[in-house]
Amino acid sequence: MTCREWLRDNGYEDVVATIDEAMAKMAARGSKQRRNWWDILSGGPNGKACVCEGIQFPVLRVAQVRQGIRVTPNAICRSEREKPPSVLATGRWHKKSLSKSRHVADKMGRTDPTSHAKAS
Repeated sequence: MTCREWLRDNGYEDVVATIDEAMAKMAARGSKQRRNWWDILSGGPNGKACVCEGIQFPVLRVAQVRQGIRVTPNAICRSEREKPPSVLATGRWHKKSLSKSRHVADKMGRTDPTSHAKAS
């Protein structure tokens, strides 16, 4: 599930509209750059809102939880029952790069995705 799909399914249509606006600006200038919207929505140092394409994005509690960042008082939460989607291993990045995400997922109480049986 993508970030935008999760946001749409959980009542953050306004945030999806903001992401769509930023993506339209990027496309208009010919940029094919990809963004990790969970990083943008988790905020910067001390929960400071991130600005992308001249647009200030809200800080979401669920994004901070998913990214393994300390939840800040300014983080928006629309439902105490919302749970972030799991971090997916796509095969796109090297295993070493994923270890931090997998470690964060493990710390968040998810099943241990780092336990792999070694072949002898």
